[in-house]
Amino acid sequence: MSIKNGLPEQMKLAATLSAELNPSAPVIMAGDPAGRIALASELGYDAIELHWANPAQIPLAEIGSECRKNGLEISAFATGRAYVQEGLSLIHEDDENRAAAVKRLKDFVDAAAPYQATVIIGCIRGNLSTEDDGRRSLERLASSTLTVAEYAREKNVGIVFEAINRFENNYLNTAQETAAFIRENDLPNTRILLDTFHMNIEDADLSKAILDCGDLLGYIHIADSNRRFAGAGHIDLKEIFNSLKAVDYKGFISAECLPLPDSETALSGWIQGVKNAFR
Repeated sequence: MSIKNGLPEQMKLAATLSAELNPSAPVIMAGDPAGRIALASELGYDAIELHWANPAQIPLAEIGSECRKNGLEISAFATGRAYVQEGLSLIHEDDENRAAAVKRLKDFVDAAAPYQATVIIGCIRGNLSTEDDGRRSLERLASSTLTVAEYAREKNVGIVFEAINRFENNYLNTAQETAAFIRENDLPNTRILLDTFHMNIEDADLSKAILDCGDLLGYIHIADSNRRFAGAGHIDLKEIFNSLKAVDYKGFISAECLPLPDSETALSGWIQGVKNAFR
């Protein structure tokens, strides 16, 4: 395995970017894209992950230009803000809402295609209104995700489906549950996204969860136990990265963590914490 900057070359590091910072939202950078992207490049990041509710609102031409100028990629488009801010949900009982959620994800796919970036399905899947609604909701989710995944496959865009803790989404919380949903529904062009913050809440054995996902693993979010930057909490990141190496993970590792105590400290602290875990 070749090594670059203390990390396996097959793994690339992504910084998260949005229009504005929120100390309760796990995005590490915001503001002037040129300055933020240049700083991320200087610190050793390889890519930028974008967090907007609607791709039409993203200054994508500027971000793409700055990424090319600084030798960075666009790794992924996170879509959860479409649910948090607008209530769009892939399992909504209202057909129009559900169709709008699918349309929004297709718009993200169109935005991602020129950059060969990934589209993340996370909070936009929505929440169950009642426990009795579980089976019907999962059927709607599978149908909606299939539609998006097939559309994305035509555009050569990968889809990753995120396992999220019970306090943010009330179903498909563990890696095992989420992987089973993808596999049992034969979702094409769809892999799993694991986030260490969510895993620390839901998965009894983080290493085993990674190993069990194996080649279904498509993207990684790294935040420590307190959702701060890598190394600021108590997660055994060495164990995490040993497991990633064991499954020969080839992909992005993203800094989806809180911008605390401030953006710059979190940005530099995260990349140092990740590199320390490889030593």
